[in-house]
Amino acid sequence: MGVEPFMSKPTVLITGACGLLGAHLMAGLSRQAHVVGVDRNPWWGDVPLEMLRGDLAEPDFLQETVRAVAPDIVIHCAALTDVDACEQDPARAYAANATLTRHLVRAVPEGRLTVYLSTDGVFQGNQPLATEQDPPCPRTVYGRSKVHGEWDVVLTTRNHLIVRTNFYGWSSGRKTTFGEWLYRALEHREPATLFTDCFFTPIYVVDLVERLTRLLEGPFRGLVHLGGRERLSKHAFGLLMAEAGGFSTASIRAGSMDQVPSKAQRPKDMSLSSERFVHLTGCDLPEARAGLRRFLDDRNRPLSARGTPAEARVA
Repeated sequence: MGVEPFMSKPTVLITGACGLLGAHLMAGLSRQAHVVGVDRNPWWGDVPLEMLRGDLAEPDFLQETVRAVAPDIVIHCAALTDVDACEQDPARAYAANATLTRHLVRAVPEGRLTVYLSTDGVFQGNQPLATEQDPPCPRTVYGRSKVHGEWDVVLTTRNHLIVRTNFYGWSSGRKTTFGEWLYRALEHREPATLFTDCFFTPIYVVDLVERLTRLLEGPFRGLVHLGGRERLSKHAFGLLMAEAGGFSTASIRAGSMDQVPSKAQRPKDMSLSSERFVHLTGCDLPEARAGLRRFLDDRNRPLSARGTPAEARVA
């Protein structure tokens, strides 16, 4: 089953447009929508797209941005995602992940779709493959601030999508992502300790964008989990990347979360069940090896050339 295009060409406002997910959404959605990005940082894509520079935490800038763009869809990717930084400064975490979300959603004209990108870190992490029916019980300030952001969306508008996920990919280089760090460690045979007791359901960011596009094009609303097909430990994920890239695994060391001190008490099992997404859309979930092959193939490609159009990939 191919992805149906939008019935008309909507205007999509994407916050955090220069982050890893925001930038890939800008590139992917620009094929069939009028995209406008907003970020404090400069646009790093190879194709010029419409960008607004500024800080949405400034109320006047937020209001003027929404008024000027008049979006049909708002995709809110902007967030403070550094778990340890959130733990050290809860006020900053709540301001970025909850208060800003509340102000943004209230500024969106009634009836327009708001999409809030959330996290697998909202759960306690003591059972595998959490579903949308499982109540959130976050261990960290980051997780709690994102749950508050979810609540603000739900309480403000019925026309919303909340998408919990965990993705990896190639970024602008401003911050090193987990996938990039792991690739470079394997490439240079640097020691890398990966946890055997930390589980997640990772999805390559291009695979995520393609499937998120399917949600945007349909009548789907509410809370949806969207991750990869397999529940993997961080150690197993590292071994799969090494296999896909033809790297030696000699530098990979197996470790436990209990052996590493951390400012935040992170959940051990962040895996998500994405069966509701499959049921709603009829789309598949990407297999881990296939996602990692796409990730590696895209390493030296410009942003606009990563992956292929969704029509050719999602079945």
